[in-house]
Amino acid sequence: MANTEYISLNKLINSLKSWKQYLFSVKYMILGLTFLGAVAGVGASFIIPTKYTANLSFALQEADKSSGLSSLASQFGFSLGGSTSGAFGGDNLYELLTSRALVEKALLVPVGINGKKENLLNLYLDTYKYNKDWKISKNPYLRELSYPVGQNRESFTRTQDSVFQIACGEILKERLSVKKRNKKLSIGDVSFTSENELLSKLFVENLMKVTTIFYVDTKTKLARENYLKLQHQVDSVKQEYGNALVSRAGLADQTMNSIRQSSTVGLLKKQTDIQILAGTYVEMKKNLEIMKMSLDKETPLIQVIDNPVLPLEKKRLGKIKGFITGSFAGGFVSLLLFSSIFGYRMAVKLKEW
Repeated sequence: MANTEYISLNKLINSLKSWKQYLFSVKYMILGLTFLGAVAGVGASFIIPTKYTANLSFALQEADKSSGLSSLASQFGFSLGGSTSGAFGGDNLYELLTSRALVEKALLVPVGINGKKENLLNLYLDTYKYNKDWKISKNPYLRELSYPVGQNRESFTRTQDSVFQIACGEILKERLSVKKRNKKLSIGDVSFTSENELLSKLFVENLMKVTTIFYVDTKTKLARENYLKLQHQVDSVKQEYGNALVSRAGLADQTMNSIRQSSTVGLLKKQTDIQILAGTYVEMKKNLEIMKMSLDKETPLIQVIDNPVLPLEKKRLGKIKGFITGSFAGGFVSLLLFSSIFGYRMAVKLKEW
């Protein structure tokens, strides 16, 4: 048994020696492939475009779970409904940031670029040379395709929709990243990477703005509607109070010289109405202010911590890095190739034996 193991170890050592000798015999070919890899790496540094990453961090402060607004609204026959934390809870804010609808809004919101109003969709399409391909397209609708600033999303043509969906799909799959730093913290990061520095910066800022507006409006929609209803009621009572004062003044003028007590009944009734309306108005106005403070308190706050600042972080394949990376890749591939050839030859010899 020991003799067999000794023979096997000798075979292994001899095989390693043979492999080493074979690689040494083709060393110039290995060096040649390594050099080609280095050349390819340097060439790639000229071809691969520079990419710019914009990072934006934010903190989310959720509304207090207070029942004050609900109980106050119920006094006036309003309902705030169930909690919206299920559909629009804090964690779901991160999903909203990667939703197609809000990405579309961020691309279509006009921004100032070089003193002109422009939407980011056109800047994105220019950056990735979509317009260049359109000019030589056989499709006449594609050759004339454009996205005017301020065009309603609902009025997009089928061709506009198709290109828009492609652009949004690329952004969601390849360029946009949203993550929460820690499960215990309500701090998140939004990152966008593109070949245009200004596009990266403006996109994350636009996306954060439209998402914040949508999130806050949705969370407080029913409460705001109830507040506006109560405001309308308060205004109605105030108007009735004003009308009652005018009526009382008119009745007072009519009964000024009257000596009959019955003529003052209407005046007394109107005075009672004024007192009731005044008390109602004061109470409703007070409750309206309380409801407004409660609504403000329960409105979620999304605070931007760090905005992207130019110049942005950029990633590029430099000449030196390309040379080193290409050399390693070329050398590794050449060693793997010739080692495979050596292994194949050894296997053929074993079969012949």
